[in-house]
Amino acid sequence: MKPIIGVIFQFIGLVAGVVLLLNPFGMAPMAAGPLMWFAFPCGCVAGHLLLISGSGPREVRLVSIITGGALLLLALIATVAQFMISGGVLIPASDSFSLWFVASGGFVLGGMAWSLRDFGRGAAPKA
Repeated sequence: MKPIIGVIFQFIGLVAGVVLLLNPFGMAPMAAGPLMWFAFPCGCVAGHLLLISGSGPREVRLVSIITGGALLLLALIATVAQFMISGGVLIPASDSFSLWFVASGGFVLGGMAWSLRDFGRGAAPKA
């Protein structure tokens, strides 16, 4: 049951990140209300923790690569969008604060998840 709940939280967090990413351009399929701002970081963290808790090194590696990669990709897209807005290539329909939120959250949380991909692969410490 725990992995199913983890997948659901992870999905909710990533969907919230995509909604926040698309919101400044008026292309979001849902409204970016307060729950989206909460669900993006918390859903990703809770989903990742639920998926890796009690898992072996192989599962931790797979989940961390997928989670970290998705979050880092969202952060990269948000950063490129900010760059294009500042260069006048893209014109946002509203403020672009959500792009900063997705970029900062994606880089921090994605980097932390990505760093867990080598969990359990190191040598045992010598006594």
